[in-house]
Order: sequence, then C-alpha cells, then structure tokens
Amino acid sequence: MINLTSYKEYWERLAKRVPFITGVLPVTVDEAMAKRLTSLKIGSVTLFVLPPAAESEAKNVDNFKEGNQCVVFVMEKYDPQRRDTWNVLESSQLVVEQLKTQMIEDLASGCALMRFDISTLNTLPETQFFAGFAGWSVGFKIIA
Repeated sequence: MINLTSYKEYWERLAKRVPFITGVLPVTVDEAMAKRLTSLKIGSVTLFVLPPAAESEAKNVDNFKEGNQCVVFVMEKYDPQRRDTWNVLESSQLVVEQLKTQMIEDLASGCALMRFDISTLNTLPETQFFAGFAGWSVGFKIIA
C-alpha cells in the first residue's frame, strides 16, 4: 500500500506545475468536508485526491504484492445559474490534460511513487461528484 503522506505530497507538488489548479483537497467522508467545499470560491479548480485502494496481486504467499487503484478529480466549482456543466467540462478539460501530461512525464522520468500502468489510465467526465462542481476523474493503477 502506498504511503498516504507521500501520495498527498506528490499531488501537492504536481498541482503547482499545472496552471489553473487552485488547490489540493484530500477527500474524506466527514462533517468537515462539507465546510471545506463551501469555502471554495466559484471558479476555483481543485484537485480532489482519494486515498488509493490496495488489492492483492499475489498468486501465492511467496510472491505477495499489492496494486493500488487510484482516482483523482479535477473539479471546478461553478454557479449552476450562470453556467451549465458542459461549459465547465470544456473549461476544465485543458487542466485535466495538463495534469495527465505531468503524470506521464513523471512516469517517464522514473518517479518511484508514480510507477503506474499507463494502460489503466482513464479519464471520465464528472458532473455529480458534489453539487456545484463539475470536471474530470482520472483513474489509474500504480504498479507495486
């Protein structure tokens, strides 16, 4: 399983290299999450980071290793009375493409944490993640 502190720090460093990302927010299910969401400004583009899910890839006891299923979200907070989700997807698409470019560059440079299987990289539109947010999810599997 990936060290959560190192994982979060990676995304914080990466976010600084992607224009228009205004912050990184680890996703938790608790009362404080709603307060953090409402404090974000309209127009902000936040990188939401979920903790990875580890799963065993071992065929036997002698070959134990875990793979890490990961998902991050590039989400823009918007006013639904002034913009529709399609417009938000259009504006945030450039940001998610820049994020993936940085991830692939880190993979190519040998970043120890981001050794992900490029064939598992997928991007999906997200319009109902949180009310008033739309954007993209990026899923991938880190190689153990």
